[in-house]
Amino acid sequence: MSKKIAGAAALLMAAALLIFPHLASEGASAGITTCLSVLIPSLYPFLVITVFLIKSGISSAIGQRIGRPFAKLFALPPAAAPAILMGMIGGYPTGSRGAQALYESGELTEEQAERLVFFSVNGGPAFICTAVGLGFLGSVRAGRFLLLIHLLSGLVVGILLGLPHHQDDAPPRHRIKWPSAGKSLLIAARDGASSMLLMCCFVILFSTFLCILQKFLSGRTLAAVASICEVTLGCRTLSGIQAPLWCFSLVLGWGGLCVHLQVLQGLSFHVRIRRFFFCRALQGAIAAAATLPFQQSFTPKPPLPPIVDVFGSLAQSQPELSSGIAAGAALIILCIALLIDTGNQHHSVV
Repeated sequence: MSKKIAGAAALLMAAALLIFPHLASEGASAGITTCLSVLIPSLYPFLVITVFLIKSGISSAIGQRIGRPFAKLFALPPAAAPAILMGMIGGYPTGSRGAQALYESGELTEEQAERLVFFSVNGGPAFICTAVGLGFLGSVRAGRFLLLIHLLSGLVVGILLGLPHHQDDAPPRHRIKWPSAGKSLLIAARDGASSMLLMCCFVILFSTFLCILQKFLSGRTLAAVASICEVTLGCRTLSGIQAPLWCFSLVLGWGGLCVHLQVLQGLSFHVRIRRFFFCRALQGAIAAAATLPFQQSFTPKPPLPPIVDVFGSLAQSQPELSSGIAAGAALIILCIALLIDTGNQHHSVV
């Protein structure tokens, strides 16, 4: 049944490409620009550094010195400490790449790597403080507050996930001889490039179809669909309707289906998709609840121009049509089907 639903959604999206080729082209161009000007410069160095630290064995040495508090908090081996830290400052997919590298190196078991992925999906300071805070809310102070709440809520999720487990300082599943620094850097650069390519593909894909959806959706409907699908456009549309600050915390914690696909692609260990979704929703809910008591301290910025001015060149706003809702639902269904299929490839048992 899921394949039939995904197939129908894919056909609907293909029809949208044929009916609105100009909007599709604009969306794809905007996605490419985002990748070249934002995604690659801000994320690629962190991806390479994270993998290099792990592949060279440096993270293991660092973990023995500073990893004890992390081990006690999250019931993970000390070697996971650098990956947790890089996941907090490097942007959304960095934590999952660190978990994958630790698993490949034998520093984490499959269950531990899965748990690390569950709570290390965090936006970076540059994105939350600069893009969301200064760009969308007109306040660096609001961005810093959102970043603090965002990171703390992720840590709370990690602590909750670790409660049923005991601290595991056992030796790795298999010992390896760490490669030289040069070879480790080569591996890290190659792994980072492969990850960036797939991330950019997802960003371009989402940008294309969300640009088409803007022809039919507006206001809260567009904000809801965009927030579910893609975190940047979600925050942008929330700013346009002057949504309260807790909405931004909720969306940042959720991360968006586009980020979810970036996080889960390329993982060689089992990730339970439903639990992953639950953890994303839980982090968003914790962040939103923690934001509510303080949101009156931040004065909202005047509404930004319509989102089509950023991703498209429509001369006027379009009425909200049911076909746009159907197209948005099709995009969400197709993404969820792809995520579930990713889990099935790792013989998921939910």
